[in-house]
Amino acid sequence: MIKLAACVVLYNPDNTVFDNIFTYGNYVDNLIVVDNSVKKNKLLIDELNKIFQSKIIYIDNNDNLGIATALNQACDKALELGFKWILTMDQDSAFINFEHYKQCLEKVNNIPKVALLAANTNKEGFDKFDKENCDCSYKDDKFSVITSANIVNLEYFKDLGKFNDALFIDMVDYDYCIRINIEKLKILYFQNIFVEHKLGEVHLRKNIITGKRRYKTEHNAQRAYYIARNYLYIAKNYGNYFPKRVGMLHIINIVFIHDVTKILLYEPNKIKKLKAKAIGLYHFIINKYGKYSLK
Repeated sequence: MIKLAACVVLYNPDNTVFDNIFTYGNYVDNLIVVDNSVKKNKLLIDELNKIFQSKIIYIDNNDNLGIATALNQACDKALELGFKWILTMDQDSAFINFEHYKQCLEKVNNIPKVALLAANTNKEGFDKFDKENCDCSYKDDKFSVITSANIVNLEYFKDLGKFNDALFIDMVDYDYCIRINIEKLKILYFQNIFVEHKLGEVHLRKNIITGKRRYKTEHNAQRAYYIARNYLYIAKNYGNYFPKRVGMLHIINIVFIHDVTKILLYEPNKIKKLKAKAIGLYHFIINKYGKYSLK
C-alpha cells in the first residue's frame, strides 16, 4: 500500500470546511494543515485534531503567506517524513470518490515520468458516473491543471523546483505545470475522479449594452491585480517555450482585452478592478512580485 500525505491550506475558514476535509482525511497517512489565516477558527482546528488525532500536522503561519509558500511548507514536511506522494487541496474542495483515487494511484505508481495526478474538478461526465464501477482510465495530454485535488510526485518536486513564491497566489499551479511540460514529464488526468470545487464567484449579470443576462465567473479587485501581474510573468518567462499557449500577445489578449471587456460589460466595481489590472501591469514592468495589498 502506497503511503500518501495530504495537505490543505486554510484561509479564514468557516466550520463547513471540516466536511470537505473529511472526504479524504481518513484515507491518507498524514494530514498537513497549513493555516494562512489571520483570524483562527479554533473550533475547526480542535475538531480536526479530535477526529484525525496523531495523523494531523498543523503549521500556523500567523498570516497569509500565499498558496505557494503554504504548498512548499507542506511538501517539505512530507519529504522530511519520507513520502513520495502528497495530495494538495484547497479548503473549499471536496471529493466525491476519493477511495477510487487512491486505487488509481496504486495502479500508476510505477509509470515513469509522472509528475502529478489530477482529478475532475468541473464534474464533466458526472451524470454517467457509476460509483460502484469506477475505472482508472486517464488522459495524459493535459497541459495544465489547478492545484486542488492534485497528487504531486515529490521525487520530481525536488527536480522541478518549488512552487513559485513570487506569484503568491494566482498562476502558481500554471507555473508548476509549465515546468512539468518543459521537462517532458506527465500529468495524468483521471476523468472519473470527481471533486466539488469552487472557482471564483459565479453571478448572473446583465450586459450593459444588450441587456441580456448571463452567468459569469468573477474575481475581486485584489485577484484581478494578481491575475494581471502573474499572467504577464508567465508570458515573459515561458512564452518562448509555448508561444501559442502563453506567448505575450496571447496573454495580453486574455488579460487586457477579454477580461477588461467582461468587466466593462458585466461586472460591478469596474474602476477598482481596472485600476488593479493597471497596477498589476506596472508592477510587472518594474519587476515587483510577492504579496501586495491594494489600498
